[in-house]
Amino acid sequence: MLKQHCHTLSTSGACGSSFTQDQDIRSRLETKNKEITTLLGRAIAWVVMAFQIREERRTLAELTSEQLKDIGLNQTEVHQEGQRAYWDLPLNRR
Repeated sequence: MLKQHCHTLSTSGACGSSFTQDQDIRSRLETKNKEITTLLGRAIAWVVMAFQIREERRTLAELTSEQLKDIGLNQTEVHQEGQRAYWDLPLNRR
């Protein structure tokens, strides 16, 4: 924003305070933009993780009983995991 030359001789003139206000507004806007960007990034990361976990659950459901036994799971546990909603993420993955 262009400013006209300040013709006041005192430091309490309107020109100096206007510049300070502009800087303060700009600083608050930059902070808000960073917050929005961070929030958007977190939301995107959550969606990506939800789809990854959904794919993991599908893959788990395709394993044979022998394969499940090898990793210490049974059909009941796999079925329960497969019934969870895609947004229902395990606590250790959030």
